[in-house]
Amino acid sequence: MIEWTPNLSTGVPALDDQHKAIFQWLAELESATADQRTLFGVYVITRLKHYMREHFAAEEAMMKAAGYPDLVPHQAEHAEFRARLEELQLKSIGEDISADTVSFLNHWLTNHIAHTDMAYVPYLKRDGI
Repeated sequence: MIEWTPNLSTGVPALDDQHKAIFQWLAELESATADQRTLFGVYVITRLKHYMREHFAAEEAMMKAAGYPDLVPHQAEHAEFRARLEELQLKSIGEDISADTVSFLNHWLTNHIAHTDMAYVPYLKRDGI
């Protein structure tokens, strides 16, 4: 079962809450996929796509405010993921969402938070963000 775990905590409450919400959407997507609820799967991946756009904007604003030096490559990683999520959403309209898609999303997000996001945490904490 997909779920947020404390080892993914950034220590920034607003971002941790958003990350938890992302994992809740992923768990919903996993459930929809397992139960072959195609229409609900399309809804969830569409909602996830919109939520990710909001989350990335909030995260990038915090990094910019903190003067995070690797903001540009971080933004590029976000843009690449948004494009991939767009492809997956469009694909979901014509066919069931696969377990491989759910696994990809879970792996990418877990890895991104655990490594890429954790790199900006000291800058946010330094500035009290």
